[in-house]
Amino acid sequence: MSTDTNDKTMFAMRISKQEKSQLKRLYADLGLDLSTAVNLFFRQSLVENGLPFQPMRASSRENKDN
Repeated sequence: MSTDTNDKTMFAMRISKQEKSQLKRLYADLGLDLSTAVNLFFRQSLVENGLPFQPMRASSRENKDN
């Protein structure tokens, strides 16, 4: 994967101010900024060839815990 800044493009998204603030604190504790964290998520999605976690409905998770 190329890391040349000339190969990069801008990506914008909307998120609530509260979630952004919480995420900034969370990732700062991990030594990351939001941009790096999002890039890690995207790169891992490519490695997994899908989401890097298994999404499921809340009721499905609750049933697994019981």
